[in-house]
Amino acid sequence: MFFIVFFAFDRDKGGAQISEESNRRSAISDIYIGLALLLIIGGIALAYENWIGHALIAIISLLLMGYAITTGAMLKGRLKRKSGNIFKLHRKSGIYFGSFVLGSFIYGLWMRLQHGESLLSSVHGKLGLFILLVVTLQDIPSLIFKNRAKYRGLHRIIGYALAPILVIDAGWGLHNGVTGVTKSLVLLHSISGGLAALVLVWIILEMRYPTYKSLARAKLASYLSAFLITAGCWIVGGYNYLTAYGSQVRPVILAGPHPWAHEVIMEAKEHIFVFLPIIAFALSITLSSLDRNTFQDDAKSRHALMMIACLALFMVLFMFLMGAIISNAGQTGMETLK
Repeated sequence: MFFIVFFAFDRDKGGAQISEESNRRSAISDIYIGLALLLIIGGIALAYENWIGHALIAIISLLLMGYAITTGAMLKGRLKRKSGNIFKLHRKSGIYFGSFVLGSFIYGLWMRLQHGESLLSSVHGKLGLFILLVVTLQDIPSLIFKNRAKYRGLHRIIGYALAPILVIDAGWGLHNGVTGVTKSLVLLHSISGGLAALVLVWIILEMRYPTYKSLARAKLASYLSAFLITAGCWIVGGYNYLTAYGSQVRPVILAGPHPWAHEVIMEAKEHIFVFLPIIAFALSITLSSLDRNTFQDDAKSRHALMMIACLALFMVLFMFLMGAIISNAGQTGMETLK
């Protein structure tokens, strides 16, 4: 639990100086709130001892991580600052995110012990331990060095790197929790969707809080989103549908207790599946055609593009949820037929 304190000692390079005493008192109150979040995790774990509990914890962790990265980018100047004390918001979100990293690891350890399994026997468990260690080691210098400028660059790089790693770990854990086994194509399909959602959030933030270099970063993010959606979600997902789902999973779902998972959920997913790459490419092409002045000065154009990115993000997340429901229905059907 000690590493949670470290978030309290980082400073805004360009902001006003904050006294150590007031900083300490504020950090203590934030830590108490972080402990309360751990209790929330315990309640979720007791209420949902299946993949639903894991999904809820993963979603909360990702939201807290996203907010911590956003406020950190504002401190650095990569995103336009919003009103308020950004340093305090960044510190609070860091403490809360640290609490959930620790709580999620404890929850995963508890679940593995319930089944008599070793935590490190799975890739998901190893990634979880790695994330916990990285979050801990990232902030140890905050207690050692008074001149935080020496490691601020490393702190920023590790913070950004944690985002895709946490998405991969969450997707991997949810995949194992829903299917009970590792299916390579389905796993790649799920992880690609999670990373695509992360990149779309990046695009939305660049357009919501634009700076001088936001357009260049938004273009890069749009290329990544188009690739992930096309290669990972569309091609891999379509190949799995044609080779495995139609002949192996669909009959099991239709014969099981939840045939609506195919008749309704999968039918809806198939239609969204067709349009998602088109939206991703349209967003990427439009961003590529803009110049920096138009992007900076035309708020209506940015708003329209942001709505398109939000639509794509909603579709990706909705497909992710539908995929979890379908996979769970297939697993339930298999258990029923045994």
